[in-house]
Amino acid sequence: MPPRRSIAAALTCLSIGLAAPAVAQADKSQEAMFQDDNLLIFNSIEGTNETLDRLAALGVDRIRVSVFWGTVAPASDSQQRPANFNAGDPAAYPPGNWARYDFLVQGAKARGMDVNFNVTSPAPKWATPDPEDKDIDATFDPRTDEFAAFVRALGTRYSGTFSPTPQSSPLPRVDFWSIWNEPNQAGWLTPQWRSDPREGRSRFFVEAAPAIYRGLVSAAWNGLAQTGHGQDTILIGDLAPKGLRDNKGQTRSIDALRFLRGMYCLDANAQFYKGDSATARGCPAKMDPATFVAENRGLFEATGFAHHPYELLAAPDEEPRSRDWVTIANLHDLQASLRRIYARYRVPLPSRDGVPIWLTEFGYQTNPPDPTGVSPKTQAEYMNWSEYIAFNKPYVRSFAQFLLVDDGEPIGTTFQSGLMTLQGREKPAYDAYRVGLHIPDQRLDRGDKVTVFGILRPETRGETRSEIQFRTRSYAGNKTSYRKRATATSGMPAHYLRRQFTARRDGWVRIKWTDAAGTEHLSRSQYIEVADGRGRD
Repeated sequence: MPPRRSIAAALTCLSIGLAAPAVAQADKSQEAMFQDDNLLIFNSIEGTNETLDRLAALGVDRIRVSVFWGTVAPASDSQQRPANFNAGDPAAYPPGNWARYDFLVQGAKARGMDVNFNVTSPAPKWATPDPEDKDIDATFDPRTDEFAAFVRALGTRYSGTFSPTPQSSPLPRVDFWSIWNEPNQAGWLTPQWRSDPREGRSRFFVEAAPAIYRGLVSAAWNGLAQTGHGQDTILIGDLAPKGLRDNKGQTRSIDALRFLRGMYCLDANAQFYKGDSATARGCPAKMDPATFVAENRGLFEATGFAHHPYELLAAPDEEPRSRDWVTIANLHDLQASLRRIYARYRVPLPSRDGVPIWLTEFGYQTNPPDPTGVSPKTQAEYMNWSEYIAFNKPYVRSFAQFLLVDDGEPIGTTFQSGLMTLQGREKPAYDAYRVGLHIPDQRLDRGDKVTVFGILRPETRGETRSEIQFRTRSYAGNKTSYRKRATATSGMPAHYLRRQFTARRDGWVRIKWTDAAGTEHLSRSQYIEVADGRGRD
């Protein structure tokens, strides 16, 4: 694998500008993850190369890509499994079905970016039990033995030693995996609920998807271990933030924390399900914690938990209405739930910060084109603000952006969270992704310290120079310009920064960054109000 370009959060050399600001140095690493399957795996060779070049220039550390089981598997639209098909052997699959993933892994490596393989549905129809509702055939209760075999094929092909042909070089190794996408959403896994099997209760529903997902985790965990990937980064979860609360049915999505508890056979009070309440949900009637842990190693030995903390309309600090939803505003609730689970099973926490959480999908949709989205300017603001929130959680290991380019039609059912429009125009969020700015407290008293949080994403490991700049508000026709408050120089591959300067006047703050090639980049500006802060600085 190429050297990991994780976002290091230290600025190693500071020189002071006009006013002598107090300086706080950030010291947390957090990866920048990016996903756009349409542009990266369902694109022409030229289009994929162009996208990889653009993401590298934006300073992306890792690409998250969906490995669609049914896209790679042969005869995926048939209920009949291919005869004599060895699903655990990558050579048994049609070579062209692997081509898009081979090309992407090679292209990412050539540009110094790492890859997260998210192995997910749709499943081949021959690996599901042919439900009555044909619309959910590709997500319905996938066979765990077939999924394990597919993961073995993946693990073998991307082991770092597999050559597609005798004449070719080995494909790059993939060492970062996540198991299934949004298993609490009916678009990815069904049934979410099933009729209660207990006598006299068939008109009621119990959760089904958590137990199905538990089996898929075990299958993938074993498949990766059997192919030499047992020490890789392996994430579970990848949950959507919200469900339909008490609206139950086989295609009614389950709230994030309710699904999480179901994965671990816990009720709403974090107590073990017992008796027929447990067996109805695919759990042991009498829980033996040690046995459950031993039989479900992936649930407890995974590197961390992945989550998609979308809050598409509200500000990043507005907590969701339902106690079982988890957005960017209440990641602490997800961490608290994970801690309770580990404590309930008497399993030590994986790190001193708790259970590592990887944010693997995130974004805000814009209006235009989606009438329910936020303005493009607000998208940029909320994106930087959200990353600041994630940065301040010591257990968060990555921050993600979903889509480079808007999906387009049909609006309302596709995502318009790209940094660019479908017509190729850059939104304000494009520059804000590369050079981000957030000021936590924008109303201060005169003499207070203004805290500036910055995000810098260099493409290369060259020296990075940045300035905190300030422009006072213009009064009585006085013209003002930006003036330097602090400068910083660092040779790290990527940076977060946190700086302070004394607030004396109302005005605008921005960051100017000069990259290794000498090109200047500007963050968006943010206004601060200072009590009695009229006049020039």
